[in-house]
Amino acid sequence: MQRNNQIGFLVEDTSSSQLSFNLIKNINTYLEDKICDFTVFFEDSSASILNPNFALMSINEMWSFGGTLIATNIATAKSLNKCFSTKKKFFYVWDVEWTREKVKSVMPYEMTVQAFSNPDVKLIARSEDHAKAIENYCNRQVVDIVNDFNIEKLVRITNE
Repeated sequence: MQRNNQIGFLVEDTSSSQLSFNLIKNINTYLEDKICDFTVFFEDSSASILNPNFALMSINEMWSFGGTLIATNIATAKSLNKCFSTKKKFFYVWDVEWTREKVKSVMPYEMTVQAFSNPDVKLIARSEDHAKAIENYCNRQVVDIVNDFNIEKLVRITNE
């Protein structure tokens, strides 16, 4: 089995948030004793919560990325669905954002479920409860559960 050691994450931004903190901290820790080529693609430019030891690029650059891409919210998952250059696609459902009234008013069910419906994109849940919510929402099973951006586990899943 050939290992893919080029992994990109699609995020809204890298500013002060639990997602950004866990993602950057865990990638930096992983890179202390392992070799992997990580890139974080952001939608909105912002100051990072931590100094990353890997590449940060605008999401516009993902179109030429040839490795594995992992979306982290509905908007980035919809962008991922349109990307043809990547080898593997995952949607790490960090948040159950479709349950909030703000998201429901902006994006109705038909629009949000598109992020979950592409059979080429494998779903990863953040917790057991998120996995159940995802299945109820879009009638798809997750391939695995990964707590708080456990990079070791994400690398293993993307190499399977």
